[in-house]
Amino acid sequence: MVDPSKTAMQRQGDPGDEVTHGLVLVGVTIVDTHDGSQARDMTVVIEDGKIAKIDLTDNMAVGGAARAIDAHGKFVVPGYLDMHAHPLGARDEEGSLAFMLAHGVTGFRQMSGSPEMLAARREGRLLPSVPSPELLVMPGMVLTPFNAGSIEAAVGEVQSQKAAGADFIKMVEVGSAAFFAALREATQLDLPFAGHIPASVSVVDAAQAGMRSVEHLFGSLETCSTDEAALLRPPEAPPRLPPIGAPDQAALVERALANPILMRPPTYDREQRIVDTYGEEKSHRLAAQFASAGTWQVPTLIRLRTMEVGDDPLYRSDPNLRFMPLATRQLWESLALQFTARLPAATRKMLARLFSLQSGLVKRFQQAGVKMLAGSDFGGGWCIPGAGLHQEFELLGEAGLSPLEVLRMTTLNGAMFLEREAIMGSVAQGKNADLVLLDADPLADVKNLKRIHAVVRGGSYYSSEMLDALKQKTAQRHSASR
Repeated sequence: MVDPSKTAMQRQGDPGDEVTHGLVLVGVTIVDTHDGSQARDMTVVIEDGKIAKIDLTDNMAVGGAARAIDAHGKFVVPGYLDMHAHPLGARDEEGSLAFMLAHGVTGFRQMSGSPEMLAARREGRLLPSVPSPELLVMPGMVLTPFNAGSIEAAVGEVQSQKAAGADFIKMVEVGSAAFFAALREATQLDLPFAGHIPASVSVVDAAQAGMRSVEHLFGSLETCSTDEAALLRPPEAPPRLPPIGAPDQAALVERALANPILMRPPTYDREQRIVDTYGEEKSHRLAAQFASAGTWQVPTLIRLRTMEVGDDPLYRSDPNLRFMPLATRQLWESLALQFTARLPAATRKMLARLFSLQSGLVKRFQQAGVKMLAGSDFGGGWCIPGAGLHQEFELLGEAGLSPLEVLRMTTLNGAMFLEREAIMGSVAQGKNADLVLLDADPLADVKNLKRIHAVVRGGSYYSSEMLDALKQKTAQRHSASR
């Protein structure tokens, strides 16, 4: 047990200090996200959306207009950050944001944007007026051959997004020359460069050139292959999409985003070669290279697994599906049926092995000191807002990370990545009052990160009953739409 008198959270006033206003969490155990120490029987005073004071409960009295919450036996941690999600622009944007908050998500990195969305943010009309996590950062349009297919187009798109107020550049898929041209321009304009690694690009070269974060472990298994050089070339072309604006274009794009595995050629030769030529020694070297370059990884294991084990009954019977729009559920179910019908048993077994290797890389990266963030990639098939991040916690635990390491990935690491440690990432005086109260010790079992008793967002307190009401409102809306 930590002696609170020897922590950074020492008492701020004289014995018998009285709190007369604000929100007061009384008797809580504070979990330090830096070292995992715990300060028990503390009182946290919240005023104007900030943590105003932290002290031993015995040194505090609550009176006047203060709202006291009995938090004895509860554990408080910073609010969860989903560092890879797409709630803005979702079919049910309002419900998605509320559902994220109900699962303890108090901030998110939006991983797709547009000129219209950037303009709406500038004008203060982007987020719906509902209980919602904070939008932390957002890019403009993702870079693809449609808007960044040449060096000139890629550079121009980066410049345009900088002028429009994008917080970072999101890469999806372009040629190698355009990729590095965009990365150089973003670096020169002080825009973080994040996203996918195109099939023709070495992830090590991207990291050493200054890529800020790599999503979904893209490029990593290829680099761990003993046949790496042969894999560093474009795969077979995916099915050509209909022209933009064509009647079936939007539906086909939605299907492709839900599970791109099913948009690939039916042979899956590339994935098979990756599995067959995986080299353990090369994985150690890659981890050291990422650590040296300071490149962040956002594994999104839940997103990888829902693609590569896309017909798992675990997803198809998830009770949280009732909180998703009917059209979304129908799409996911149809893709699950296709996954089983189109892919032979041997291919499905190979894809499951692919996921196992990706999961193993996460542990390797952690051991090597690679910086990592937790993200759900809500927007993909079977990825449910908020609940998907909880599933990510469990998959990270199954990969071999400790509960403290998982907690850091969704709190402190996000603050470090955003360079906002002064206002978020830990429970300390002066920081934002975005908090999660838990019914059980989050360091004893990663599953305890799901045992949410209450959420504080911007200083506003949401009890378990209020969080349940947010969920049920979403479910009722989707039930009524059948």
